[in-house]
Amino acid sequence: MTAVEELVEQLSPQQRVNTWFGYPTQKHYVHMSQALTLLGQTSRAYEAQTRALDLSRAPSLMTRALIAIDRASCLAHDGERAQAAHVAAQAYGDLPASYRAGLTRTRAVAFYRALPEDTSGRRDLAEVLEVAA
Repeated sequence: MTAVEELVEQLSPQQRVNTWFGYPTQKHYVHMSQALTLLGQTSRAYEAQTRALDLSRAPSLMTRALIAIDRASCLAHDGERAQAAHVAAQAYGDLPASYRAGLTRTRAVAFYRALPEDTSGRRDLAEVLEVAA
């Protein structure tokens, strides 16, 4: 993670443009959110999530939903499972139908499956995902 941070700091302004060939700061923080979440480094992940959201242009529906699912994963890791289920259900449930496929669905379902069955709010998440509880 440190090496990635150092590399990003070395990018020129032209390399940070928001094009297919650039790596904008916002995208970096979205990627950091996911990586730090998966590593269980929740303090750093929360910081990356906040920064990514600050840099995301409205509405950025998919980006905001993915970050919310990362946040839910961090909350669950930190022992706040009921709140985590609520955050994930709201994030996924607020998406228009056209955004409820692909990566957002995959990540939301993976989060749902990782929650212990006795988690308060897990059934609400299942209903939003329309998966068998």
